[in-house]
Amino acid sequence: MSIPKKTVLLFALLSLSFAFVTSISTKCYAGLFDKKFERNVDNYEKEGKKWGEDIFEANIRPENINTLDGKQQGLSEKFVAYLISEKELYYFGVHSELKEAFKKGFRQGYQERTADLVLGPHLQMAAGLIGKNTATSFVDVINAFEKGWKDTLDNAVKVFITLIAEGSQADREEFIKNFVSIYGKKYADNREIIAQAAQGKTVPLTADSGMELYLDPKKTQCTLNIPSDTSLKVEIYKQTFREMGYEMGDRYAHNLISRNDLVDWLRRSRTALNMDQGDHVDPKTVSTNLNILATYFKNEYGTDSENVFAGLAKEAGYDTTTTHK
Repeated sequence: MSIPKKTVLLFALLSLSFAFVTSISTKCYAGLFDKKFERNVDNYEKEGKKWGEDIFEANIRPENINTLDGKQQGLSEKFVAYLISEKELYYFGVHSELKEAFKKGFRQGYQERTADLVLGPHLQMAAGLIGKNTATSFVDVINAFEKGWKDTLDNAVKVFITLIAEGSQADREEFIKNFVSIYGKKYADNREIIAQAAQGKTVPLTADSGMELYLDPKKTQCTLNIPSDTSLKVEIYKQTFREMGYEMGDRYAHNLISRNDLVDWLRRSRTALNMDQGDHVDPKTVSTNLNILATYFKNEYGTDSENVFAGLAKEAGYDTTTTHK
């Protein structure tokens, strides 16, 4: 299929226009788009001079700079962005000699003794923007962690409920074995790093909530004091029982599951309620976990839920005398 000549011509014109605009833009500032911009005194002084001239021509004067609602007004946002960009000036990331060279050049370009009164507020705004960006990055990381942790746990619980309702003890044991193998290694690695705090190799950071991070200043690496594989495994079971109780109560209340099927589901859950400990049956463990399931069933089922669940559990072969009330 041939391309219409008008289309070819239009594309050519757009390409030429883009090339022209790009060539003009890249000449605005020596370091702005030049990836080979070398960080040396001469370049920083030249850049300072160019920006000083530009800021002066833009009629940015000390008397026009003011603070309104906690924000600086009358400043060049483009200049501020240039100051903090790692690909460009990176003012707060270079040594003092380069900073002084830039300030010297800026004073020359601005041509008035008030140059520092103009440069200062721009540097202040740049520092504030870095603080804002840094905080935003921290929040993004924390949000991603919190959501990722919850989503992963939710998914594990959904799978585990299916394994209890439809699978076998062997299926659940395989799930737990692989979980402990992978997560347990990460936990062991973290504990090894955390232990280095005693030698001063890592710095503990404790949040008000009690959450702990361990910072390795040398590697600039943070290690989270995560739950052990054993405690997280227990939490997967317990969260599963909560969700199961909710699902059982909801489905039974809305006639979405028959009594016989629900009793059978409870009966098949016995080994899971025993934390899949095999032939070793711990009545206390079964009772504790049955209470968790009962609580969430009752919360969802509604009227007469106490007697309804007791009847279901008794029919499934459980001792209901220890069921939570």
